[in-house]
Amino acid sequence: MAETTVTIASPGGLRVRPASRIVQEAQGYVSDIMFLVDGKEASAKSLFSLQMLEMSHGKEVVIVAKGHDEQTAVEAIAKLVESVVL
Repeated sequence: MAETTVTIASPGGLRVRPASRIVQEAQGYVSDIMFLVDGKEASAKSLFSLQMLEMSHGKEVVIVAKGHDEQTAVEAIAKLVESVVL
């Protein structure tokens, strides 16, 4: 299992378009990838699940992956989340 914590930097939080990019990226990995926010979890491979989380500006998000490519998956998804600024 690999995990990291990132903070949502975008003033508008994590909206649909960036979340769609995260889902697209996550679907390229074999590992199960989960987002944990305020005690709730969602699959990074499901746009609907991600939208159910409150990922507003300043929120800490724990990204957890389990599987063959877990470390690579966590690093790539974290980088993508951190790059969202609008």
